[in-house]
Amino acid sequence: MATNPAGKGTKTIGINMKMEMAKDLEKRALSMQLSTGAYCKIILGEWLKSGKKLKLQED
Repeated sequence: MATNPAGKGTKTIGINMKMEMAKDLEKRALSMQLSTGAYCKIILGEWLKSGKKLKLQED
């Protein structure tokens, strides 16, 4: 059985997104010398801590 490299009590998730958004996230992460995954974890964590509701709408 494989173990999760992040340790117990963690779960790895993956998402698909438009290339433009992915490139923007990669660019922002690189500017902070972070991996894209680490950057996404930080911004999602900050959003969750804020308690703000996400408004879903079509562009």
